[in-house]
Amino acid sequence: MTKIGKEEMAEYHLKMLDQKNTKEIIFMAAARLFAQKGYNGVSMREISETTGLSKPTIYYYFGNKEGIYSALVETGLHYQMDLFQEIFNQDIPIKEKIIEVLKLRFKQVREYPEFAKFFVLLFTSSEKLPFLEKFFKEADSRRQMFVELIREGMIKGEFGPRVNPNLFAEIILASLTHFVIKQLNCREEILSDALAEEIVEILFRGMNE
Repeated sequence: MTKIGKEEMAEYHLKMLDQKNTKEIIFMAAARLFAQKGYNGVSMREISETTGLSKPTIYYYFGNKEGIYSALVETGLHYQMDLFQEIFNQDIPIKEKIIEVLKLRFKQVREYPEFAKFFVLLFTSSEKLPFLEKFFKEADSRRQMFVELIREGMIKGEFGPRVNPNLFAEIILASLTHFVIKQLNCREEILSDALAEEIVEILFRGMNE
């Protein structure tokens, strides 16, 4: 087997870095455009003009507009699910796990508002995109993660015996979505660790009365 020299290895790493940066540029521009105009309102020409990249370059990485949109959804869902799972696996009370999830989500919205707008539109838009069906099923698994977490809390005695895990999971996610949308429509920064703690404290108070 031929050995790879240092110069060839360095060139390979630079190529990989360039590819990563190019994909991130396309992701950021596409997320912003899709969030503003929806899937049907965006063309490959617009993405090309916004990124400064040629259409053949974009086609090379994602194939077509559907490929970009699907990659955005899949990457975002898997990344978030992995981070949520890391929190759920920690050896801390259920209440603290939920607080940490809200803190994480609030931090993501503050740092990447365009991606947050994209995902809010994804789940609230009237656009019916058949190729997204599989992703909606994956997104529902996030709700199921919360349901299982609440059931665990009931077994451990952290919640009262009359708690409805499915309903409480819906309430948590609805509260989270409400404040994310509020932040995206507000110039003042409202998402904070203190808010995450206050939301969960109020919900848990009701759960155990």
